[in-house]
Amino acid sequence: MSQPHRRAVPPDATDVLLWLLATDVAAQHLPDPDRPGHCANLRCHKETYPCPPAQDAYRACRAATRPTLLARGRARVIAPAAAAAARFAGWFRPNPPQQRPTSAPRAA
Repeated sequence: MSQPHRRAVPPDATDVLLWLLATDVAAQHLPDPDRPGHCANLRCHKETYPCPPAQDAYRACRAATRPTLLARGRARVIAPAAAAAARFAGWFRPNPPQQRPTSAPRAA
């Protein structure tokens, strides 16, 4: 038994299972035509629309799809060793070698 929306998974969906669950919840929490501004689901009897489950479903739907890329081109990547050396430059100074105290010879 297939639901109609299950065949229409968008191509930019990165997490198909999350997208399907989110659309199932959103389909169950629609606005009530008899009471404007309220959720039609019986579990959300006194909630205004969009109820918290509907808001979570919309957020999950956005999280399950790939965002559109705004920038094109190549990113500059700094070499890790050069970045670490530049970040910690001047933090550590070599300590001068410590002199061990010499003990006096013991009398026998």
